Amino acid sequence: MREKELSICIGIHHIATLIGILEGVYYLFSGKRQLWKNGAIVFLTAFQSWAAFKILADIKRGKSRIRESYQNLKQLQINRRQRQGVLWGSAAASALFKVLPVRLFV
Repeated sequence: MREKELSICIGIHHIATLIGILEGVYYLFSGKRQLWKNGAIVFLTAFQSWAAFKILADIKRGKSRIRESYQNLKQLQINRRQRQGVLWGSAAASALFKVLPVRLFV
């Protein structure tokens, strides 16, 4: 896999994390909901905030956990195309998981 594709997947993951946080904060302050729905949104937003702190720590260290995970994929006995599929599938799944759940509680 080219470095550019890996960087795009990392960027998708980071942007989805930021969108997840902003979406959670927006919906918390946008109106009244049932207590359990607000609690779920707070819970999801807190997890996204924790992920953002991990991203900032990685940037400060100059390393990327996603890049390290991809390096671990290279050690498996799978071909390049399968590694790409795993990486792109993971990026898509994480983006959906970061953005979609808050909308389900609105």
